[in-house]
Amino acid sequence: MGEQLTKFTNNEIEIRSGDMFYIFSDGYADQFGGPNNKKFLKRHLKELLAEISTEPVAKQSDLLEKAFELWKGEYEQVDDILVIGIKCL
Repeated sequence: MGEQLTKFTNNEIEIRSGDMFYIFSDGYADQFGGPNNKKFLKRHLKELLAEISTEPVAKQSDLLEKAFELWKGEYEQVDDILVIGIKCL
């Protein structure tokens, strides 16, 4: 059988100085914790990133780590976590 080519869509967005972009794995959102040992969820991660996006980048890192540890509590970390923030200058 021949190779099938995957079709991609190119999207262009206008960026401005000060904009923040985030790339993240599923590890943060899939972490169990909180009062009912539920997943953090991608929706909550997006809300958290929106809340902290105006903070200096170093503080954002600290806030993400603290929020994760607070959510995780005594539960075991279930996956690797990657969050990359890019600030446009």
